[in-house]
Amino acid sequence: MTPSTSPGSQLGPLNPGDVVSAGIRLYRDRFQTFFQLAALAMVWLIGGVIGLMLSIVLFAGLLTAVGGELLGVLGGLLGAAIGFLPLLYGSAKYYMLSSVIGRLSFRDLLDQPEVSLQARRQVAPKLGQFLLLGVVLLLAYMAAYLIGTLAALIAGGALGFLTAGILSALINEAVGGVVGVLLGLMLGGAILLISLIWIAARLFIAEVVLAIEPNQDAGGSMGRSWDLTSGSVVRIQVVFLATFLIQIPIVMVTNYIPTLLIELLPGNTAFSAIATALGLVLSLVGSIFVLPLWQAVKGVLYYDLRSRREGLDLELRHSSN
Repeated sequence: MTPSTSPGSQLGPLNPGDVVSAGIRLYRDRFQTFFQLAALAMVWLIGGVIGLMLSIVLFAGLLTAVGGELLGVLGGLLGAAIGFLPLLYGSAKYYMLSSVIGRLSFRDLLDQPEVSLQARRQVAPKLGQFLLLGVVLLLAYMAAYLIGTLAALIAGGALGFLTAGILSALINEAVGGVVGVLLGLMLGGAILLISLIWIAARLFIAEVVLAIEPNQDAGGSMGRSWDLTSGSVVRIQVVFLATFLIQIPIVMVTNYIPTLLIELLPGNTAFSAIATALGLVLSLVGSIFVLPLWQAVKGVLYYDLRSRREGLDLELRHSSN
């Protein structure tokens, strides 16, 4: 896709650069809509966090006043359990609204544009599935991390001991130990990194699948993402890296630089509190700016993967779903 073409003017496979460029262009063309969706999603997420905090403070305070510190601790735990409900709801709304951006991007590429309200109405009945998808994805990433860590420890430890033993016999124990540890750490780190990259790439578009395909549930969306991304892990990582590099200036201005300035400011308590609050606001604004970029890129990537696997009749297939 070239800058001179409209987003939906052609169907067909895209290279990683085209995927990112198309995502940026869609974000630019529908900036107001995408930004509003991202802001609304962030409001729901923050609302869930505030609900959790208020519930903890309220129950802990009430039970502390009634029965002392021990009962206050139990009240805090009770408040956390109850406050977890608005957190889950806010997280599901965040996940759902952010995925609407990917849906809108995909529909634009097909020359079947939707307005935000229409897309939200189509996706709203799946709110519970978005919550379930988020939980299952978290569990999948945790499992991948644990399995990758175990494999890294076994392979890295074996290589390290073997190298240390051979070099200790050939040279000396000091050299053998150092080289063995370094090689073991390198191999273990590589195994863990590759395993996490692989699982993240295979499930990268799961929420976009759930938002776009009408008959999918949480499990089906993960399976569909797994199928579409087969053989495309390297391409997806190139897209991921390019998008990450593009967002760095925004993150630096809204997150890293304010954090550094806060650390350099005088230690006045009131002044530090104000600076920290302003830094938090800037960080949230930066997150709102970055979120649509990622979701637009995911929408384009989903379009590209379907085009590659299902051919140039993608629009017809989508319309018939």
